[in-house]
Amino acid sequence: MVDGIAAVVGSEIILLSEVVDRSVPVFAELEAMSRQGGAAPPVGAQRLDVLREVLEAMIDEILVGQQAAEIKLNVTSEEVEAAIANVVRENGVDREVFEREIAKRGMDMTEYRAQMRRDLLKFKVINLKVRGRVKIADAEAREYYNGLVRDVRASGWFEGAHILVRVPQGARAVEVARARKRAEEIRARIDAGESFEAVAAECSEDAATAAGGGALGQRTPGDIPALDRVFVDLEPGEVSGPIRTSSGFHVVKLLDREDLGVQPFADVRQRIINQLVQEEMIRQEKIWLKELKLRTFIDRRSPLYGARTAP
Repeated sequence: MVDGIAAVVGSEIILLSEVVDRSVPVFAELEAMSRQGGAAPPVGAQRLDVLREVLEAMIDEILVGQQAAEIKLNVTSEEVEAAIANVVRENGVDREVFEREIAKRGMDMTEYRAQMRRDLLKFKVINLKVRGRVKIADAEAREYYNGLVRDVRASGWFEGAHILVRVPQGARAVEVARARKRAEEIRARIDAGESFEAVAAECSEDAATAAGGGALGQRTPGDIPALDRVFVDLEPGEVSGPIRTSSGFHVVKLLDREDLGVQPFADVRQRIINQLVQEEMIRQEKIWLKELKLRTFIDRRSPLYGARTAP
């Protein structure tokens, strides 16, 4: 290819030769993967797609660099070397072996340091610009956890209890609202520290269970279809509700469940939150970069694109 301008990003340009140079390690890695998997390496339109992806990454880097300049962020040589040392340590090899592996990917250490500097700068900028957009509530983490363990828990027994506030068949809206309010008041008493069993004995309108503190005995999922999902999602000792069923409003408590080797939510809560934060950071980063692109003049040119793409 004859060299030329691959793209203009604001007042900066990206040369075609720069895109080709940056693509060398990408193609080296793809070809290595192809050899290992017995597939053909990228050719023709596939290679063009790779070049375009590399160009888009370079456009992102320029946008991030412009933002870093605005807020006076930079990356020191010490930070770069510390990051490289950390990568070497995590790979469990010595520095010489690591550098040989980098060379196999079509890069020398000067290029690798430059890439590491770009990555670190992007990390700093994204943390400042995007981290504030990411908020993961406990309820979101708990719902994610429930989705992971629900099928396992559904295979074992549980012991639950409930307090029922009945709603008659054909009840008017005002009667339903009155029953809901009473159930909410019952839940508030329990949340304030009153014994679930004592409140059940006093307030539950299920004559069969009230005297026993609302205990429903040992059950398996499927025994109480209207409340199964609630019990499956609770930890022993947790209370939920009010929950509306055809009988009325229930406040429920999980007393015990079969030990199926599932770690409690409290033990994995922070790990799940960290994972959800990471996933949301990636999503918000894409949104933020898209917003930057909409505010910036970007002209992608041939031969990587068939026609100029500036607005």
